Amino acid sequence: MIKIYPKLIEKDKNDVNALLDQEGIRFEENVQKTFGKYQDDKLIATASIYKNIIKCVAIDPSYKGGALFNEMMTTLINEINQNSYDSAFVYTKPIYETSFAAIGFNVIERVDNELIFMQKARYGFASYIEKLKQSKVDGDVIGSVVLNANPFTLGHQYLVDYGAKHSTYLHIFVVSEDASYFSTTNRYNMVKLGVKDYDNIIIHPTDSYLVSSATFPSYFIDEEKSITKIHASLDARIFKYHIGKALGINKRFVGTEPIDESTRLYNETMREIFENEPNKLDLVEITRKESSGEVISASRVRALIEDGKIEQIKNLVPQSTYEYIKNHNL
Repeated sequence: MIKIYPKLIEKDKNDVNALLDQEGIRFEENVQKTFGKYQDDKLIATASIYKNIIKCVAIDPSYKGGALFNEMMTTLINEINQNSYDSAFVYTKPIYETSFAAIGFNVIERVDNELIFMQKARYGFASYIEKLKQSKVDGDVIGSVVLNANPFTLGHQYLVDYGAKHSTYLHIFVVSEDASYFSTTNRYNMVKLGVKDYDNIIIHPTDSYLVSSATFPSYFIDEEKSITKIHASLDARIFKYHIGKALGINKRFVGTEPIDESTRLYNETMREIFENEPNKLDLVEITRKESSGEVISASRVRALIEDGKIEQIKNLVPQSTYEYIKNHNL
């Protein structure tokens, strides 16, 4: 296997796209490294990685077999390990489950016949769930909120406040994927500062298990199907059947979405999955907080920061977020 450069070299791009098209796969522009195997100047196998996620895997049908697949995966996993990751992930079609399982990948969750999310790690998803169980608390209402908090706004604080007041305990999950304007550490710290006055809140990272839109794959999903719906289904199943079950969560609080169609569909899909037995979980939608007639959004805050209008974010974020951003020159 050698490194190839489909985003820089036209021949590599054409070779990769031709092989991917043959397998019903589309190239994803966010991949960071791509590898290929040639036979007599013909690309017979390719795969890419984004951080520690394996993507865009394809092998010419004439060369399919364990040896070539194993050679390719060994190259990718070695690359991932050399970049200091302690686990590797793959989203793949169900038909490839056996191939990945044979080299040590375990299924985290699946969405019907559309997608399987798998991980290869010494300490993986089971360890994350066991760690969560150490924070399990008892109560009539064990609530939850999942936040990207990019950054933590008055809208987030409003949702958290509602959740905390309507729960015996409220678990907050801060999305760990570093694919945002603010780093994972900064987002987590802003949430922590913004909720420090509550005595019934427990904060958790999501590690890599609640999937951000930046890492969720679309390359092998039929374009006629809703990528948002499949993404939401995966997140909802992971949350309900694993994270929520481990902590005894019976409510998840979210903000309503009056504008963005994708987020509205995401909420609808979560509700469908949460309300089915077993482990029924209620989705509670809260009308989003407004400022000056507009819904408060993190994107508004980021736009003001980008324009150098830091003082104008004061009406959109808690004092703790404002001070954190200023003090850290973010």
